[in-house]
Amino acid sequence: MPEPGAPPGTPAGGAPSAGEVPGAGPNLLAEAGVLDAWRSYLETSQRLIGHLDTELRSATGLGLSDYNLLLLLVEAPARTLRMSVLAERLVFSAPRLNYRIGVLEKKGWVVKSACPQDGRAHLITLTDAGWDEFRAAGRVHRAHIGEVFEDALAPGDAAVLLRITRAIADRLP
Repeated sequence: MPEPGAPPGTPAGGAPSAGEVPGAGPNLLAEAGVLDAWRSYLETSQRLIGHLDTELRSATGLGLSDYNLLLLLVEAPARTLRMSVLAERLVFSAPRLNYRIGVLEKKGWVVKSACPQDGRAHLITLTDAGWDEFRAAGRVHRAHIGEVFEDALAPGDAAVLLRITRAIADRLP
């Protein structure tokens, strides 16, 4: 029974549980365990990305977004992708991607060219200089991932995490 004068939905003892909004009864967003998992995922992933970006940038001058862009090109056939594919994979707007490509072009790490099959599209190709920069940054980034991510995983955790993130990704537009 709630304390006299406590808002509706407040359990005995006064404080609402993790799955409840004070004064609103049970949380309509999720069960307590699901909400706790969601908040932990959201907050931890944001902190992890921020930490990895800061560490990579301070060690190499390359930010995590640009590293990821170079990674996508490294993995692509002939180290080349359409800008539209890059924008979709990076979750970048067209203006943001155009700006980043311009910065990387000035450094000599990528080349932007017209797509021969579609004159409206552009191809982005990783240069040898971009490949060298990616490899150097990759060694540093891999060490950071090992320290804050891999070392925190118990045997089997990586497979479970991969399954969960793919299931979530499959539900997104």
